[in-house]
Amino acid sequence: MAGIYVHIPFCKQACYYCNFHFSTQLNNREAMVAAICKDIDLRHNYLTERKLNTLYFGGGTPSLLNRSMLASIIDRIHDHFEVEEGAELTFECNPDDITPDYLTELRSLRINRLSLGIQSFFDADLQFMHRAHSGTEALKSLELIKQAGFDNISLDLIYGSPTTTDKMWQYNVQSLIDAGVPHISAYCLTIEDNTVFGRWHKQKRMEAIDDEKASRQFYYLLDALENAGYHAYEISNFAMPGFEAVHNSNYWSGVPYLGVGPSSILIMKRNVNGV
Repeated sequence: MAGIYVHIPFCKQACYYCNFHFSTQLNNREAMVAAICKDIDLRHNYLTERKLNTLYFGGGTPSLLNRSMLASIIDRIHDHFEVEEGAELTFECNPDDITPDYLTELRSLRINRLSLGIQSFFDADLQFMHRAHSGTEALKSLELIKQAGFDNISLDLIYGSPTTTDKMWQYNVQSLIDAGVPHISAYCLTIEDNTVFGRWHKQKRMEAIDDEKASRQFYYLLDALENAGYHAYEISNFAMPGFEAVHNSNYWSGVPYLGVGPSSILIMKRNVNGV
């Protein structure tokens, strides 16, 4: 078996903490999709294994591509590989892009696992991080995903932010538990070079992350999720039994994979290392 990671390097706006490769110039999407398809053509022989059991669309924001763009990439993959029946097809998306029609389109492309970038249910956190969605949209998107029939769902949360009190963090974690979300990825806010937060920190407009607070929130996360039946199987990932991410787990197991799209290999390594 093997897997393919596809990096979609577009975002509506720059999150202030993110140093991944992305562009907010959305008019280049068609050209980028064509380049990714060409990348697949040129590099498919990197994988001697022709059967795929995972396909992962990451970013950036894959949900900024329409169905036609996504279908072009998936069709090109099918030109060179056999995608196993029941293979895990993960798609990262943002709450503000989720509509019933878009979810129907994803299902028509055999996408069967969604990774939703919530980060927080509180507008104070989201505005500080410069996220494009609101807390209300976060809740609504989760409801729409469930109504569309997706049961393999992963949600992202960020702890340690100066705006996130312990009480807010506890609410965020408990909300996902109460909603029955089977997979949770939780990351400590970091201040990276070449980001807005990085510049603010150098200008002394932003303090360093409070390690004691971050540690306290992390240990609350561990206890709450363990008590709710989740288990930690990666540095930042927690799952109910049977909902572990096959694609990410394959990285650790040495399963062959191909990264396509700009900076795809670097971003895969960061994802594996939980940063």
